Amino acid sequence: MSNFTDFIGGGGGGGTLFTIPITKSTTWTPPFDGTAVIHCIGAGGSGSSNRDYAEEPGGGGAGGYSRKVVTLATGTNWTMVVGAGGASVGHSNNGINGGNTTATDGSSSLTANGGGGGVEGSSPTAGAGGTASGGDINNTGGAGGTGSLNGKQMSGGGAVGILGTGNDGDSSTGGSEANQSSHGGHSDVQSPQFENTNGELRGGGRGGDFWWSQNTPTQATVNGGFLAGGGAAFGKQTSMMSKGGNGGIGGGGGSSRIDGAGHEEVSSGAGGHGLIIVMYTAIG
Repeated sequence: MSNFTDFIGGGGGGGTLFTIPITKSTTWTPPFDGTAVIHCIGAGGSGSSNRDYAEEPGGGGAGGYSRKVVTLATGTNWTMVVGAGGASVGHSNNGINGGNTTATDGSSSLTANGGGGGVEGSSPTAGAGGTASGGDINNTGGAGGTGSLNGKQMSGGGAVGILGTGNDGDSSTGGSEANQSSHGGHSDVQSPQFENTNGELRGGGRGGDFWWSQNTPTQATVNGGFLAGGGAAFGKQTSMMSKGGNGGIGGGGGSSRIDGAGHEEVSSGAGGHGLIIVMYTAIG
């Protein structure tokens, strides 16, 4: 999964506004009085996984997104809860829901719910995107991909939505496995660098690629970028493994399947962990 520090710029000082990532649950006290935008991102659900040709897996849903302009005071404590991404699952298992992310100081309370885990079986189901509430903006995460059962169905994970509802993961539509495309959902904000521009969140990434192989055990990178979903994976019997792509921060995990039984390894992509970001827009 992507690390938030790969996308964050410098701290405060010299006219640069402070951006503070909160990556685990804690009681947080603002270091300065001022105005800030708080961004809450729910955790992504993991994709489902199987190795039964008569069943198919669904991709995991992305976490919800809530943001709010708040007034911060050094004497006020915030209770910050950061949701954990749904864990990867082995063959013939449904994905696991992502955890909820919340931020509250008693007067403001933001919630970004986790995305749902994908469901495998003869009627595969996409993991639903997490909902959100309490912010000035509340967006539902993108759903995982899914589709009708056709013996060749894989699904990418959904993406977190900053500008609106998040992008869904792709669903394959049958035909030759090698010619399918089941990428993770792309973030709707993409930028080569992360910076605090009036409290806006801009550093999203691309969804993970779809991976297919018939005879090689080496798997291409299918993990999603920041806020994006993991790609799906499909392996033939001789490939020995098939691992769905992990979601980036808040993104849903990609699904995975493999033909045949025996000692082949198959596991889904994990959902991305949640995150809280505090962006000061004015200090003092």
